[in-house]
Amino acid sequence: MTVALVAPGLRRKAVALGTPWEANQPLWVFGYGSIIYRVDFPIEAQVFGFIKGKQRAFLQESHDHRGTETSPGRVCTLIPAQEWNSMFVHDPTTPNINSESRCWGMAYKVKSGMEQDVKEHLDYREKDGYAIDFVQVFDGKSEEPVLNDVMVYVGNSDNPSFAGASSVLDTAKVIAHAEGPSGTSRDYLFHLCNTLREKRPDAVDPYLANLEKIVKEIVK
Repeated sequence: MTVALVAPGLRRKAVALGTPWEANQPLWVFGYGSIIYRVDFPIEAQVFGFIKGKQRAFLQESHDHRGTETSPGRVCTLIPAQEWNSMFVHDPTTPNINSESRCWGMAYKVKSGMEQDVKEHLDYREKDGYAIDFVQVFDGKSEEPVLNDVMVYVGNSDNPSFAGASSVLDTAKVIAHAEGPSGTSRDYLFHLCNTLREKRPDAVDPYLANLEKIVKEIVK
């Protein structure tokens, strides 16, 4: 059964960091990067599922967690299908996606009564270029979403920390060597891939699997 987080027809729109969360409104958060395996906030439910039509990509620079101001690392963002295909139209090593392509992750329901505190915490954690959007989450058992209006942090391509159309090889070279206060970029990648495989082997998409393979070759 779909969990409606707002009244039918009132789809939430993207908002900026720092926007207050409405009192007494439930808050679900979709993790597709480190939030999948590093849940540092109180939750009371979780759903493993996917969103449609977006590519998870290591095209967001990290100056505060997995890199530094002078040597930024790389972390995940989401790129819409049309934008992704346009960015890599001349790169045969990067597969196209479409409106039905799946990006698997974890949706977490924040503990009731803690919504505003958790949002403030996550806004600070994701402060390096991210904005807030809302997505539908599917589980693959039906064509209908199991969750509506789930909050997700996205580094849009117009944010100052966006790395641009970096090839898989160039991205891998950065990930292999970058390190920041929260650890290395490669550990971020490896933890992400391992956690997804534990949930579902095909949750690691071709882009992610190729990136992992190249980074392991560089650091071995």
